[in-house]
Amino acid sequence: MPAMSSMSSILRRIEQSKVGEGAIDRTQKIVTSVLDRSVPVEVLSGRAIGHPMHPAAVQIPSGLWIGAVAIDAMGGRGGRRYARLLIGLGVVTSVPAVATGLAEWMHTRDAERRVGAVHALCNVAAVVAMGGSWKARAANSGRGRAHSLAAMVLLGAGGWLGGHLAYGRGVGVNTAAFLPVPTEWTDVLDYCDLRSGQVSRGDADGVAVAVLQAPNGAEAGSVLAMESRCTHRGGPLHEGTLEGNCISCPWHGSRFDVVSGAVTRGPASIGQLVYRTRVVGGRIQVIGDDPGGLRKAVI
Repeated sequence: MPAMSSMSSILRRIEQSKVGEGAIDRTQKIVTSVLDRSVPVEVLSGRAIGHPMHPAAVQIPSGLWIGAVAIDAMGGRGGRRYARLLIGLGVVTSVPAVATGLAEWMHTRDAERRVGAVHALCNVAAVVAMGGSWKARAANSGRGRAHSLAAMVLLGAGGWLGGHLAYGRGVGVNTAAFLPVPTEWTDVLDYCDLRSGQVSRGDADGVAVAVLQAPNGAEAGSVLAMESRCTHRGGPLHEGTLEGNCISCPWHGSRFDVVSGAVTRGPASIGQLVYRTRVVGGRIQVIGDDPGGLRKAVI
């Protein structure tokens, strides 16, 4: 229990610290500018696999480095070149892991941005240490093992902070996963409040709903509705704009198909929940169908 309390205290200090805030702000702006110009958002978003790319990308270098350390412990002299090979491959494959992590971090702010900055520093330092290990091993220097062990400590610290970002702060997860879904027809908006070519905000028992008239080519004339909270970082889609048959998030530009809710452009990687709709007595009603157990929880 004391150890757990101490670790929680460290997290709180990092989250609340203002040290280096200006440098973090400038770094985030630089990262955003570089990635927006040089890397297609679809490459980094994880849209193709249905969730953020970073958790998958980090498995490769981490696994390679763990294998190298295991060979050091059990492989003897005959395993040295294989350990060095794994370390080199880990350094190379760490590039996409770092890039995808920065792509997530550039959309964070406040506490999660501070933790993310320390998380990134630990992991980049681990990459540098592993690079030093690879170089030292070329000369059969004993420092190679020392460098790799130091790198694994840094990697463990970075992983701990990354776990807090995902499980404690919800970075990279579906931000709408815990919203309740109306399982009965629920009034959300007066039909007369809809405006052609615009998105309106409805309310389903406290849950914001993006409501619109279907554009040409998407069952024109019918009413469409989806959860308004963007799955990426929680942006209000009811304040977004229509671009063809897609709705664009006003915060980070993610686009979703207005009929299916599927992601058509990142950085979002998870689609929006869409509702069935009907009009009764001039009122638009919605009903949802989502199998997620958390959405059905009664608090």
